[in-house]
Amino acid sequence: MALLSRVEAIRLRGVYKRYPGVVALDGISLRVFEGEYVCVIGPSGSGKSTLLKCIAGIVEPDEGDVYLWGRRVNGVPIEERGVGLIFQEILLFPHMTIRGNVAYPPVVRGTPKAEELVREVLSTLNLELRARSMPDELSLGEQQKAAIARALASGTRLLLMDEPYGSMDARVATELRHEVRGLVKDLGLTVVHVTHNQEEAMAVADRIVVMRRGRVEQVGAPLELYLEPKTLFVARFIGGENNFLECRVLNEEGGVVEVDLGCGIVRALGSARAGRAVLVVRPERLKFSVNGALRGVVRVREFLGKFYKYVVELENGRHVVVKNPSRVAVGESVSLSFNFRDALVFKYPEEGLEEAVRYE
Repeated sequence: MALLSRVEAIRLRGVYKRYPGVVALDGISLRVFEGEYVCVIGPSGSGKSTLLKCIAGIVEPDEGDVYLWGRRVNGVPIEERGVGLIFQEILLFPHMTIRGNVAYPPVVRGTPKAEELVREVLSTLNLELRARSMPDELSLGEQQKAAIARALASGTRLLLMDEPYGSMDARVATELRHEVRGLVKDLGLTVVHVTHNQEEAMAVADRIVVMRRGRVEQVGAPLELYLEPKTLFVARFIGGENNFLECRVLNEEGGVVEVDLGCGIVRALGSARAGRAVLVVRPERLKFSVNGALRGVVRVREFLGKFYKYVVELENGRHVVVKNPSRVAVGESVSLSFNFRDALVFKYPEEGLEEAVRYE
């Protein structure tokens, strides 16, 4: 994906943060470019929020360097970093109106034309009619809008958000996330957004950072992570369910690997050249076909609206998940196929398959 700018808004170099018995950040190196909307996702305890706090200056790294706009900010207090912060807990001044909350940062900083800026921000987020309301008179979505408006009115070029929509219902969160993305893009801001919600990240991010155990597993555009995971963990984590089938490599040529699954020989993309391996294919990529390479029996069928979810027991006793709109009866014998470009082969992990895809 072509980045909007090659100007570095954020650069982390070899950042470590340790707590008693826990390595929260384990040598993180990362670049975020001006104008990007970057989401950070990963299992609970993977280091997402600690990463954000190191950028903001809420916590200091034990080792490594943090740069904002080319300036090393280790030891620089949060109020001097020029960042806007939005958290799941909505932190508005309860004794001030919405206008007062939004106006507070530019007035305190002596920003030229502060009142004009406040009116513009309130208008952009459709908060003019609520400007004289107190925070407790607004819905959660409106309160979070006001918190975002206050951060924008501070004049920041860098917005850091930690689960900003986690406390509101799904419909409101969906509307607000698209509204905020459009606004920050119009303003040319850089955003780092930590979320546990993959759908949210896939919907709004230019790039996604996948973290695990304090490390960055992969950074890429949403579609890249979905179609081209670089590790078994990313293949497991992105998009939910996936099929992992142990196999043996027969040959590899030009990035196409032929493997023996013990119940059929198939081809897939990959670079494994010999020995034990793992074939990964998503449930929606498996198709019922007349002469498929894989044969089995449908053991479970669940209706999920737009498609059925099946569990098929293959001839070698292994099970695969299939998502398909076709209606097939439980107990029916079927054959399955997939396009070789829709499956990936990874070298079998030294730590074992279960450990390689474990969330914690």
